[in-house]
Amino acid sequence: MSAVFEFDEADLAITGGDHTDGEEDVGHNGVSTHNGLESGYASENDTAEPIPISADERLYEVPLAEDFISSSVQESKRKHNKKACKDDFDVLKVLGRGAYGKVSLCRHVGSNRLYAMKVLKKASLFVHAKNAEHTKAEREILEEVRHPFIVQLMYAFQTNDRLYLILEYAMGGELFTQMAAEQMFSENVARFYIAELVLALEHLHSLGIVYRDLKPENCLLDGEGHVLLTDFGLSKQALGPDDKANTICGTAEYMAPEILMEMHYDKSVDWWTLGILMFEMLTGDTPFRANNKKKTLDAIQNKKLMVPYYVTNDGKDLLNRLLRKNPNGRLGSGNDGTKRVKSHRWFRKINWNDLKERKVTPPIIPVVTNPELAENFSEKFTSEMIKESPVDNHGSIEAHMKDYFQNFSYVAHSHVLMSAFDQYK
Repeated sequence: MSAVFEFDEADLAITGGDHTDGEEDVGHNGVSTHNGLESGYASENDTAEPIPISADERLYEVPLAEDFISSSVQESKRKHNKKACKDDFDVLKVLGRGAYGKVSLCRHVGSNRLYAMKVLKKASLFVHAKNAEHTKAEREILEEVRHPFIVQLMYAFQTNDRLYLILEYAMGGELFTQMAAEQMFSENVARFYIAELVLALEHLHSLGIVYRDLKPENCLLDGEGHVLLTDFGLSKQALGPDDKANTICGTAEYMAPEILMEMHYDKSVDWWTLGILMFEMLTGDTPFRANNKKKTLDAIQNKKLMVPYYVTNDGKDLLNRLLRKNPNGRLGSGNDGTKRVKSHRWFRKINWNDLKERKVTPPIIPVVTNPELAENFSEKFTSEMIKESPVDNHGSIEAHMKDYFQNFSYVAHSHVLMSAFDQYK
Protein backbone atom coordinates (compact mmCIF):
# COMPACT_ATOMS: atom_id res chain seq x y z
CA MET A 1 0.00 0.00 0.00
CA SER A 2 1.14 3.57 0.24
CA ALA A 3 0.48 6.92 1.79
CA VAL A 4 1.17 10.59 1.67
CA PHE A 5 0.73 13.39 4.07
CA GLU A 6 0.57 17.14 4.34
CA PHE A 7 1.72 19.24 7.25
CA ASP A 8 2.04 22.93 7.78
CA GLU A 9 1.67 25.82 10.15
CA ALA A 10 -2.08 25.37 10.01
CA ASP A 11 -1.64 21.88 11.36
CA LEU A 12 0.71 22.91 14.16
CA ALA A 13 0.31 26.57 14.98
CA ILE A 14 -2.27 28.28 17.13
CA THR A 15 -4.76 30.82 15.92
CA GLY A 16 -7.86 32.37 17.29
CA GLY A 17 -6.76 32.84 20.91
CA ASP A 18 -5.67 30.71 23.83
CA HIS A 19 -8.35 28.14 23.21
CA THR A 20 -7.17 27.22 19.73
CA ASP A 21 -5.51 23.92 18.80
CA GLY A 22 -4.82 24.68 15.18
CA GLU A 23 -5.17 27.25 12.49
CA GLU A 24 -8.51 28.14 11.05
CA ASP A 25 -8.28 28.66 7.31
CA VAL A 26 -10.72 28.51 4.49
CA GLY A 27 -8.86 25.83 2.64
CA HIS A 28 -7.96 25.24 -0.98
CA ASN A 29 -10.91 26.87 -2.73
CA GLY A 30 -9.44 30.32 -2.85
CA VAL A 31 -11.21 32.17 -0.05
CA SER A 32 -8.07 32.15 2.00
CA THR A 33 -4.74 30.35 2.00
CA HIS A 34 -2.54 29.01 4.73
CA ASN A 35 1.19 28.66 5.18
CA GLY A 36 1.10 24.93 4.94
CA LEU A 37 2.77 22.25 3.01
CA GLU A 38 1.77 23.12 -0.51
CA SER A 39 1.82 19.68 -1.97
CA GLY A 40 0.70 16.18 -1.37
CA TYR A 41 2.81 13.26 -2.41
CA ALA A 42 2.82 9.67 -3.53
CA SER A 43 2.13 6.18 -2.26
CA GLU A 44 2.99 4.81 1.18
CA ASN A 45 1.15 1.54 1.62
CA ASP A 46 2.38 -1.98 1.24
CA THR A 47 1.16 -5.48 0.54
CA ALA A 48 2.38 -8.45 2.53
CA GLU A 49 3.91 -10.69 -0.11
CA PRO A 50 6.74 -12.49 1.74
CA ILE A 51 4.69 -13.03 4.93
CA PRO A 52 0.95 -12.59 4.32
CA ILE A 53 -0.82 -10.89 7.20
CA SER A 54 -4.31 -9.52 7.65
CA ALA A 55 -5.16 -5.85 7.32
CA ASP A 56 -5.44 -5.55 11.10
CA GLU A 57 -2.18 -7.38 11.84
CA ARG A 58 -0.30 -5.39 9.24
CA LEU A 59 -0.08 -2.35 11.47
CA TYR A 60 1.20 -4.05 14.59
CA GLU A 61 4.27 -2.10 15.68
CA VAL A 62 7.13 -2.43 18.14
CA PRO A 63 7.98 0.78 20.06
CA LEU A 64 11.55 1.64 20.94
CA ALA A 65 12.76 3.64 23.90
CA GLU A 66 15.10 6.46 23.00
CA ASP A 67 18.39 4.84 23.98
CA PHE A 68 17.80 1.14 23.53
CA ILE A 69 16.02 -1.42 21.42
CA SER A 70 12.89 -2.93 22.92
CA SER A 71 13.42 -6.35 24.46
CA SER A 72 10.77 -7.68 22.09
CA VAL A 73 13.06 -6.94 19.16
CA GLN A 74 15.84 -9.49 18.77
CA GLU A 75 18.21 -8.19 16.12
CA SER A 76 19.75 -11.62 15.58
CA LYS A 77 16.37 -12.89 14.38
CA ARG A 78 14.80 -9.63 13.17
CA LYS A 79 17.50 -7.57 11.58
CA HIS A 80 14.81 -5.46 9.90
CA ASN A 81 13.78 -4.11 13.32
CA LYS A 82 16.99 -2.21 13.98
CA LYS A 83 16.64 1.26 15.40
CA ALA A 84 16.82 3.74 12.53
CA CYS A 85 18.89 6.87 12.05
CA LYS A 86 19.28 9.56 9.43
CA ASP A 87 22.13 7.77 7.64
CA ASP A 88 19.85 4.80 6.92
CA PHE A 89 18.01 6.80 4.25
CA ASP A 90 18.91 8.47 0.96
CA VAL A 91 16.70 11.45 0.10
CA LEU A 92 15.53 11.36 -3.54
CA LYS A 93 12.89 14.06 -4.02
CA VAL A 94 11.21 16.86 -2.12
CA LEU A 95 7.47 16.20 -1.96
CA GLY A 96 6.29 19.20 0.04
CA ARG A 97 7.41 21.97 2.31
CA GLY A 98 5.93 23.75 5.32
CA ALA A 99 6.69 26.28 8.01
CA TYR A 100 8.45 23.80 10.30
CA GLY A 101 10.05 21.39 7.87
CA LYS A 102 9.47 19.35 4.76
CA VAL A 103 8.42 15.99 3.36
CA SER A 104 10.72 14.04 1.07
CA LEU A 105 10.77 10.78 -0.81
CA CYS A 106 13.56 8.62 0.56
CA ARG A 107 15.08 5.19 0.00
CA HIS A 108 16.07 2.88 2.83
CA VAL A 109 19.73 2.04 2.28
CA GLY A 110 19.52 -1.55 3.50
CA SER A 111 16.33 -2.66 1.77
CA ASN A 112 15.99 -0.16 -1.14
CA ARG A 113 12.36 0.38 -0.12
CA LEU A 114 10.81 3.81 -0.64
CA TYR A 115 9.23 5.83 2.15
CA ALA A 116 8.08 9.35 2.86
CA MET A 117 10.32 11.22 5.30
CA LYS A 118 8.66 13.96 7.33
CA VAL A 119 11.23 16.21 9.01
CA LEU A 120 10.39 18.84 11.63
CA LYS A 121 12.70 21.40 13.21
CA LYS A 122 12.52 21.25 17.00
CA ALA A 123 13.34 24.91 17.52
CA SER A 124 10.44 25.96 15.29
CA LEU A 125 8.03 23.66 17.10
CA PHE A 126 8.84 25.15 20.49
CA VAL A 127 8.03 28.70 19.38
CA HIS A 128 4.51 27.80 20.53
CA ALA A 129 4.08 25.05 23.10
CA LYS A 130 0.99 23.73 21.29
CA ASN A 131 3.07 22.93 18.21
CA ALA A 132 5.26 20.50 20.11
CA GLU A 133 2.18 18.98 21.77
CA HIS A 134 0.51 18.40 18.40
CA THR A 135 3.66 16.77 17.01
CA LYS A 136 4.01 14.48 20.00
CA ALA A 137 0.34 13.52 19.75
CA GLU A 138 0.70 12.77 16.04
CA ARG A 139 3.64 10.46 16.70
CA GLU A 140 1.64 8.62 19.41
CA ILE A 141 -1.45 8.29 17.23
CA LEU A 142 0.54 6.97 14.28
CA GLU A 143 1.91 4.23 16.51
CA GLU A 144 -1.54 3.31 17.82
CA VAL A 145 -3.62 3.18 14.64
CA ARG A 146 -3.75 -0.07 12.68
CA HIS A 147 -5.93 0.19 9.62
CA PRO A 148 -5.61 -0.37 5.85
CA PHE A 149 -6.90 3.13 5.06
CA ILE A 150 -4.70 5.07 7.47
CA VAL A 151 -1.09 5.99 6.77
CA GLN A 152 1.38 3.73 8.50
CA LEU A 153 4.39 4.76 10.56
CA MET A 154 7.51 2.75 9.75
CA TYR A 155 10.23 4.45 11.79
CA ALA A 156 10.65 7.46 14.05
CA PHE A 157 13.93 8.93 15.30
CA GLN A 158 15.54 12.26 16.10
CA THR A 159 18.75 14.24 16.04
CA ASN A 160 19.67 17.15 18.29
CA ASP A 161 17.69 19.61 16.21
CA ARG A 162 15.18 17.62 14.13
CA LEU A 163 12.42 15.02 14.38
CA TYR A 164 11.99 12.36 11.68
CA LEU A 165 8.86 10.37 10.84
CA ILE A 166 9.33 7.69 8.19
CA LEU A 167 5.94 6.86 6.69
CA GLU A 168 4.51 4.75 3.93
CA TYR A 169 5.04 6.35 0.56
CA ALA A 170 1.69 7.15 -1.03
CA MET A 171 2.66 7.34 -4.66
CA GLY A 172 -0.88 8.12 -5.79
CA GLY A 173 -0.68 11.64 -4.36
CA GLU A 174 -3.55 13.61 -2.88
CA LEU A 175 -7.19 12.81 -3.52
CA PHE A 176 -7.54 16.56 -4.00
CA THR A 177 -5.49 16.32 -7.20
CA GLN A 178 -7.94 13.80 -8.67
CA MET A 179 -10.90 15.89 -7.54
CA ALA A 180 -9.45 18.98 -9.19
CA ALA A 181 -8.82 17.09 -12.43
CA GLU A 182 -12.33 15.60 -12.56
CA GLN A 183 -14.09 18.67 -11.11
CA MET A 184 -16.92 16.41 -9.93
CA PHE A 185 -17.06 12.71 -9.15
CA SER A 186 -19.92 10.45 -10.10
CA GLU A 187 -21.78 9.03 -7.12
CA ASN A 188 -20.23 5.61 -7.69
CA VAL A 189 -16.72 7.06 -7.55
CA ALA A 190 -17.50 9.26 -4.55
CA ARG A 191 -19.16 6.36 -2.76
CA PHE A 192 -15.96 4.29 -2.91
CA TYR A 193 -13.78 6.96 -1.33
CA ILE A 194 -16.37 8.04 1.23
CA ALA A 195 -16.90 4.40 2.26
CA GLU A 196 -13.17 3.82 2.79
CA LEU A 197 -13.05 6.99 4.88
CA VAL A 198 -16.02 5.76 6.93
CA LEU A 199 -13.97 2.69 7.84
CA ALA A 200 -10.94 4.83 8.71
CA LEU A 201 -13.02 7.10 10.96
CA GLU A 202 -14.68 4.08 12.54
CA HIS A 203 -11.26 2.78 13.56
CA LEU A 204 -10.11 6.13 14.95
CA HIS A 205 -13.30 6.60 16.94
CA SER A 206 -12.99 3.08 18.38
CA LEU A 207 -9.65 4.22 19.82
CA GLY A 208 -11.12 7.41 21.25
CA ILE A 209 -9.47 9.57 18.58
CA VAL A 210 -11.33 12.47 16.97
CA TYR A 211 -9.62 13.34 13.68
CA ARG A 212 -10.83 16.98 13.34
CA ASP A 213 -9.19 17.85 10.00
CA LEU A 214 -10.78 15.76 7.24
CA LYS A 215 -10.27 17.42 3.84
CA PRO A 216 -9.10 16.33 0.37
CA GLU A 217 -5.48 17.33 1.02
CA ASN A 218 -5.31 14.90 3.94
CA CYS A 219 -6.67 11.98 1.92
CA LEU A 220 -3.88 10.29 0.01
CA LEU A 221 -3.97 7.51 -2.56
CA ASP A 222 -1.67 4.53 -2.49
CA GLY A 223 -0.26 2.94 -5.63
CA GLU A 224 -3.43 0.91 -6.15
CA GLY A 225 -5.77 3.86 -5.62
CA HIS A 226 -6.99 3.15 -2.09
CA VAL A 227 -7.41 5.99 0.39
CA LEU A 228 -4.86 6.63 3.12
CA LEU A 229 -5.88 9.13 5.77
CA THR A 230 -2.92 11.16 6.97
CA ASP A 231 -1.81 14.15 9.05
CA PHE A 232 -2.86 13.70 12.68
CA GLY A 233 -1.44 16.99 13.94
CA LEU A 234 -4.87 18.27 14.99
CA SER A 235 -6.35 15.00 16.21
CA LYS A 236 -7.63 14.65 19.76
CA GLN A 237 -6.69 11.54 21.74
CA ALA A 238 -8.29 9.58 24.55
CA LEU A 239 -11.90 10.71 24.28
CA GLY A 240 -14.28 8.24 25.87
CA PRO A 241 -17.91 7.79 24.76
CA ASP A 242 -19.08 10.62 27.01
CA ASP A 243 -16.02 12.89 26.78
CA LYS A 244 -15.98 16.19 24.93
CA ALA A 245 -13.38 18.55 23.48
CA ASN A 246 -13.71 22.32 23.23
CA THR A 247 -10.76 23.68 21.27
CA ILE A 248 -11.17 25.47 17.95
CA CYS A 249 -9.13 23.77 15.25
CA GLY A 250 -9.41 22.56 11.70
CA THR A 251 -9.83 24.10 8.26
CA ALA A 252 -12.61 26.68 8.19
CA GLU A 253 -14.68 25.36 5.27
CA TYR A 254 -14.87 21.93 6.89
CA MET A 255 -15.36 22.89 10.55
CA ALA A 256 -18.58 21.85 12.28
CA PRO A 257 -20.89 24.54 13.70
CA GLU A 258 -20.34 23.42 17.29
CA ILE A 259 -16.59 24.01 16.95
CA LEU A 260 -17.13 27.54 15.65
CA MET A 261 -19.58 28.23 18.47
CA GLU A 262 -16.93 27.11 21.01
CA MET A 263 -19.20 24.39 22.32
CA HIS A 264 -18.02 21.08 23.75
CA TYR A 265 -17.97 18.50 20.96
CA ASP A 266 -17.16 14.87 20.21
CA LYS A 267 -16.67 12.53 17.24
CA SER A 268 -19.76 14.00 15.56
CA VAL A 269 -17.52 16.72 14.12
CA ASP A 270 -15.83 14.10 11.94
CA TRP A 271 -19.16 13.03 10.44
CA TRP A 272 -19.89 16.67 9.62
CA THR A 273 -16.58 17.00 7.77
CA LEU A 274 -17.26 13.73 5.96
CA GLY A 275 -20.51 15.28 4.74
CA ILE A 276 -18.66 18.39 3.56
CA LEU A 277 -16.16 16.23 1.68
CA MET A 278 -18.93 14.13 0.12
CA PHE A 279 -20.72 17.31 -1.01
CA GLU A 280 -17.48 18.60 -2.53
CA MET A 281 -16.87 15.36 -4.41
CA LEU A 282 -20.37 15.42 -5.91
CA THR A 283 -20.57 19.14 -6.74
CA GLY A 284 -17.03 20.45 -7.07
CA ASP A 285 -17.30 22.88 -4.14
CA THR A 286 -17.96 22.95 -0.43
CA PRO A 287 -21.56 23.84 0.54
CA PHE A 288 -20.96 26.93 2.67
CA ARG A 289 -18.03 28.62 0.97
CA ALA A 290 -18.42 32.38 0.61
CA ASN A 291 -16.18 35.13 -0.75
CA ASN A 292 -14.43 35.71 2.56
CA LYS A 293 -13.67 33.81 5.72
CA LYS A 294 -16.12 35.66 7.94
CA LYS A 295 -19.03 34.97 5.61
CA THR A 296 -17.99 31.33 5.27
CA LEU A 297 -18.01 30.82 9.03
CA ASP A 298 -21.37 32.57 9.31
CA ALA A 299 -22.84 30.38 6.55
CA ILE A 300 -21.71 27.21 8.30
CA GLN A 301 -23.64 28.22 11.39
CA ASN A 302 -26.72 29.76 9.81
CA LYS A 303 -27.19 28.93 6.12
CA LYS A 304 -29.55 26.15 5.06
CA LEU A 305 -27.96 23.31 3.13
CA MET A 306 -28.91 23.35 -0.56
CA VAL A 307 -28.15 20.13 -2.45
CA PRO A 308 -28.14 20.32 -6.29
CA TYR A 309 -30.95 18.60 -8.19
CA TYR A 310 -28.67 16.10 -9.92
CA VAL A 311 -27.68 14.38 -6.67
CA THR A 312 -29.76 11.23 -6.16
CA ASN A 313 -32.41 11.11 -3.46
CA ASP A 314 -30.29 8.73 -1.37
CA GLY A 315 -27.31 11.03 -1.77
CA LYS A 316 -29.36 14.06 -0.73
CA ASP A 317 -30.71 12.22 2.28
CA LEU A 318 -27.25 11.20 3.47
CA LEU A 319 -25.89 14.72 3.02
CA ASN A 320 -28.78 16.24 4.94
CA ARG A 321 -28.29 13.77 7.78
CA LEU A 322 -24.51 14.25 7.98
CA LEU A 323 -24.76 18.04 7.76
CA ARG A 324 -27.30 18.63 10.49
CA LYS A 325 -26.18 21.62 12.51
CA ASN A 326 -27.36 20.06 15.76
CA PRO A 327 -24.71 17.40 16.53
CA ASN A 328 -27.13 15.37 18.64
CA GLY A 329 -29.33 14.76 15.59
CA ARG A 330 -26.46 14.24 13.17
CA LEU A 331 -26.01 10.85 11.56
CA GLY A 332 -22.99 9.25 13.18
CA SER A 333 -23.61 10.60 16.67
CA GLY A 334 -24.14 8.28 19.60
CA ASN A 335 -22.64 4.92 20.51
CA ASP A 336 -24.05 3.18 17.42
CA GLY A 337 -23.41 6.13 15.12
CA THR A 338 -20.98 4.47 12.72
CA LYS A 339 -23.26 1.46 12.33
CA ARG A 340 -26.10 3.77 11.31
CA VAL A 341 -23.87 5.57 8.80
CA LYS A 342 -22.87 2.26 7.20
CA SER A 343 -26.51 1.16 7.09
CA HIS A 344 -27.66 4.18 5.08
CA ARG A 345 -29.22 3.35 1.70
CA TRP A 346 -26.56 5.30 -0.19
CA PHE A 347 -24.10 2.57 0.85
CA ARG A 348 -26.42 -0.37 0.14
CA LYS A 349 -24.15 -1.75 -2.62
CA ILE A 350 -21.05 -1.62 -0.42
CA ASN A 351 -19.72 -4.90 0.93
CA TRP A 352 -17.97 -3.51 4.00
CA ASN A 353 -15.92 -6.64 4.67
CA ASP A 354 -14.60 -6.81 1.11
CA LEU A 355 -13.86 -3.10 1.20
CA LYS A 356 -11.83 -3.35 4.39
CA GLU A 357 -9.90 -6.30 2.97
CA ARG A 358 -9.04 -4.17 -0.10
CA LYS A 359 -10.83 -6.61 -2.39
CA VAL A 360 -12.76 -3.84 -4.17
CA THR A 361 -10.94 -2.32 -7.15
CA PRO A 362 -10.59 1.48 -6.79
CA PRO A 363 -12.29 3.57 -9.50
CA ILE A 364 -9.15 5.62 -10.14
CA ILE A 365 -5.80 3.88 -10.55
CA PRO A 366 -2.84 6.28 -10.20
CA VAL A 367 -0.40 6.38 -13.09
CA VAL A 368 3.02 5.36 -11.79
CA THR A 369 5.73 4.55 -14.33
CA ASN A 370 8.59 4.81 -11.85
CA PRO A 371 7.94 5.16 -8.10
CA GLU A 372 11.16 7.12 -7.61
CA LEU A 373 9.97 9.90 -9.92
CA ALA A 374 7.14 10.98 -7.59
CA GLU A 375 5.03 11.65 -10.68
CA ASN A 376 1.86 12.46 -8.76
CA PHE A 377 3.42 15.34 -6.85
CA SER A 378 3.95 18.92 -7.86
CA GLU A 379 7.07 19.65 -9.91
CA LYS A 380 7.36 22.82 -7.84
CA PHE A 381 8.77 20.58 -5.12
CA THR A 382 10.04 17.47 -6.91
CA SER A 383 12.36 19.63 -9.04
CA GLU A 384 14.04 21.19 -5.98
CA MET A 385 17.66 20.42 -5.23
CA ILE A 386 18.11 18.04 -2.31
CA LYS A 387 19.69 19.89 0.60
CA GLU A 388 19.12 20.20 4.32
CA SER A 389 18.00 23.66 5.36
CA PRO A 390 19.98 25.29 8.19
CA VAL A 391 18.59 25.55 11.68
CA ASP A 392 17.92 29.04 13.00
CA ASN A 393 20.83 29.95 15.29
CA HIS A 394 18.63 31.77 17.78
CA GLY A 395 16.20 28.88 17.89
CA SER A 396 18.35 26.66 20.11
CA ILE A 397 16.68 24.03 22.24
CA GLU A 398 16.56 24.77 25.95
CA ALA A 399 17.75 22.04 28.32
CA HIS A 400 14.26 21.28 29.62
CA MET A 401 13.01 20.90 26.05
CA LYS A 402 15.53 18.23 25.11
CA ASP A 403 13.65 15.63 27.13
CA TYR A 404 10.24 16.46 25.65
CA PHE A 405 10.59 13.90 22.85
CA GLN A 406 12.50 11.41 25.01
CA ASN A 407 10.62 8.32 23.77
CA PHE A 408 10.19 9.42 20.17
CA SER A 409 12.08 6.54 18.52
CA TYR A 410 10.08 3.72 16.97
CA VAL A 411 10.26 0.86 14.50
CA ALA A 412 7.38 -1.06 12.94
CA HIS A 413 6.99 -4.82 13.19
CA SER A 414 9.29 -6.79 10.90
CA HIS A 415 6.31 -8.13 8.90
CA VAL A 416 5.42 -4.58 7.97
CA LEU A 417 8.97 -3.57 7.11
CA MET A 418 9.52 -6.68 4.97
CA SER A 419 6.31 -6.24 3.03
CA ALA A 420 6.45 -2.48 2.59
CA PHE A 421 6.65 -1.51 -1.04
CA ASP A 422 7.41 -5.02 -2.31
CA GLN A 423 4.64 -4.69 -4.88
CA TYR A 424 6.58 -1.91 -6.60
CA LYS A 425 10.05 -3.45 -6.57
